[in-house]
Amino acid sequence: MQENIRKVSRKERWKSMLFKLVYGKKIHTNGQLRVMGHIPTCKLPGNSKIILGDKVVLNSDFKRSNTALTYRCTLVCGLEGIIEIGDNSQLNGVAITSYKKVTIGKNCQIASSTIIADTDFHPTNPQIREKEVLGQKIDYSNVAKKEINIGNNVWIGWGSIILKGVTIGDNTIIAAGSVVITNIPANCLAAGNPAVVKKMFT
Repeated sequence: MQENIRKVSRKERWKSMLFKLVYGKKIHTNGQLRVMGHIPTCKLPGNSKIILGDKVVLNSDFKRSNTALTYRCTLVCGLEGIIEIGDNSQLNGVAITSYKKVTIGKNCQIASSTIIADTDFHPTNPQIREKEVLGQKIDYSNVAKKEINIGNNVWIGWGSIILKGVTIGDNTIIAAGSVVITNIPANCLAAGNPAVVKKMFT
């Protein structure tokens, strides 16, 4: 019989409390949280924060996953970054980086090895990038960053990459291994590198 992923055991309730205790007021929960396996790794400097809806599942438990779970959940923010995850959404070993804002809607399923990042991390100007490599001081405020918005009831397949400025519409499926660099509409299947719409759902 398949395990009910919404049922929170005493051990998982304790892990959720520990998770919130470790990161303090940076973690905002709007209801019940389920932490499976390892406690997520977070980096939350400055005014950054993580907002979790009711019955969110953060799964980093290889033994109890039905896939090759390769990562623990890792949530990283810049100084002003916000990660917001809606009610009932499940993250399985997902890595998210937000220097601006990453929003994930309700009832989403995001598979292991998926990477979501709203920033380029490094300057695109080759002269400035060379200074960075040489250890010289540079202005990181010029590094591009743009919000990511993932709608409700979205399924993102194993090993996908979602890059800055992308909006994914409600009910959409992103096939495994896809690289999403442009907006994807609602009610479709998108796949490839770069990801394009392969099928619309009626």
